[in-house]
Amino acid sequence: MRRALLVLALVTTTACAWTRGTLAGPHDYHDYRRFVLADDLGDKLSAGWTYLRDHRDGEFRDEVAKWFFPAEQKFWNEAGRTPGGAAAYLQYLPDGPHAEEERTFLRAWEIEQREGPLRAKKALEAAKAKAEAARKALGEAVESWTRLALGIESWRDDRKKLAGTKFGAAYDGAEPAPICDQDGCSKYLSFTYPVPDVDPARDHTAVLEVRVETVAGLLTGVSLVLPKRGFLHWLEGTEGRPIDAEDPAVRSESIMRARNRVESVVREIRGSCTTDEADAFRRITCGDIRVAIGTTFAGDDMIRIVSLGSAPPG
Repeated sequence: MRRALLVLALVTTTACAWTRGTLAGPHDYHDYRRFVLADDLGDKLSAGWTYLRDHRDGEFRDEVAKWFFPAEQKFWNEAGRTPGGAAAYLQYLPDGPHAEEERTFLRAWEIEQREGPLRAKKALEAAKAKAEAARKALGEAVESWTRLALGIESWRDDRKKLAGTKFGAAYDGAEPAPICDQDGCSKYLSFTYPVPDVDPARDHTAVLEVRVETVAGLLTGVSLVLPKRGFLHWLEGTEGRPIDAEDPAVRSESIMRARNRVESVVREIRGSCTTDEADAFRRITCGDIRVAIGTTFAGDDMIRIVSLGSAPPG
């Protein structure tokens, strides 16, 4: 009995379709049959869309639409935003409901394939340049402040006369503001740079104190202090390589490099000078200005610039 009922239903459905087919135009029925007989999802989607597109008043439109739109939406969702999925969608539905979105995605993907590596390369180069600039910033700041201090003309004069000078503009007119006491003012600058070739990667922060020294309000000296053997940090940044802070040879190299670089700046600005090594300092005398480069008893590295008429040499 069940088999008989199934056969009857099949015959009835086929007869119904045949009856509707006789009422539909030849192209309408032909495109509908192509849809019905398609056994591959892509082919069925293609046939269904062709029917809906070409037969707006077709005899079978409701039936095809009822299947097509949920199936097309699911197919588009599952294709995802991938090149393969977009290409598959456009293969079967080149003018389908989501075809323009897929073309836009593919165009963007192709542009990314061409330009992405170049953009990534430029970003990497920019990051490397930024890191290199950060590593070199401490040494450049030391040299810059040395030049500014050597350009001071108001030694043994009122500290307030620095206002309006290049040194004063950089010292008092820019952040961070100096912190002052009865013996002078200190401006603290910090420099953070990546330590190269270490695993795990890490950053290091070095400090530079620019100290303006006064006696009874009169300018007597300028000290550039790099705390905790700061010449090592200067060397690390300049060389772009990690250093062993406990290695005596590295420590000696950092001191010698700092002395030589500062002396080059001093001779560039002041011209004829004499140099001597005394205790833990190298002293460079240029007329009435003396520059001492070395290490304090507390272990801080420093460059001290004084007027010989105002205070004992450092």
